[in-house]
Amino acid sequence: MMKKFRLSKFESIAQGLVEGSFSRLLGGELEPLEVASRLARAMEDGHRDGFAPDVYAVSLNSVDYETLQGKNAQLEIELAATVVELAKKMDLRLKEHPQITLMADAAVKKQQIRVKASFHKSVGKTTQLSLKAEDVLAAEREMLTALAAVDAYLIVDGGQHVALERPLLTIGRRTDNDLVLDASTVSRRHAQIRWRYGRFVLYDLSGRPGRTQVNSQPVSEYALQSGDVITLADVKLIYGEGDDERRFPQDKKFSQEETLPKPKEW
Repeated sequence: MMKKFRLSKFESIAQGLVEGSFSRLLGGELEPLEVASRLARAMEDGHRDGFAPDVYAVSLNSVDYETLQGKNAQLEIELAATVVELAKKMDLRLKEHPQITLMADAAVKKQQIRVKASFHKSVGKTTQLSLKAEDVLAAEREMLTALAAVDAYLIVDGGQHVALERPLLTIGRRTDNDLVLDASTVSRRHAQIRWRYGRFVLYDLSGRPGRTQVNSQPVSEYALQSGDVITLADVKLIYGEGDDERRFPQDKKFSQEETLPKPKEW
């Protein structure tokens, strides 16, 4: 049975999905937490028999709509990925990959949002919808194949080995993170590693400059390369790919004097 949430709980669930890259996708035009919370609320209101709605009509003020469309043509795809993550958090399944449609509505106030959720209509196996679902599944298979080919991983503090087998990894002190770091210096939701454009990208979610570093240099967003040393507060992780693991033994010790090439912001 689906978990029941108050609105404050929606915001708590949404919080872990809206920081970092999600905030940048909205370009400051909308409040990220409000967007994710509205999606979560529409999902609960519309769910049936353990399934989340898979069609979302998102109405924006006309000015916000034009601005966002000009800044990010991939926003609907990114919002669909957010819906998938929200469904997982709320113990709901999806019959189809989410379809997000952004639309301008003069009745919506600036920097506000309306969300209507529904289900795809079943119209036969030969419909465009079925073809679209097949395309989505093919794209997901292609992504998983690409992840397997990269064979990326993290080595945490010279010991724990963590394979990066999914397109998203959250890191922090809270127990609901994918990678939990039991260190008081680490933020509850400290960082995120996301698969984007054929690479793993590290995002700082701590909100405090200098708390996330790569090769001893502060970063907010960084495309990872094999051999990079990530520092989250005082916890160090090595990012590697494929056979490079033999170059980074699990008993490797870090020192304050260790220096590596400066990262380039991406």
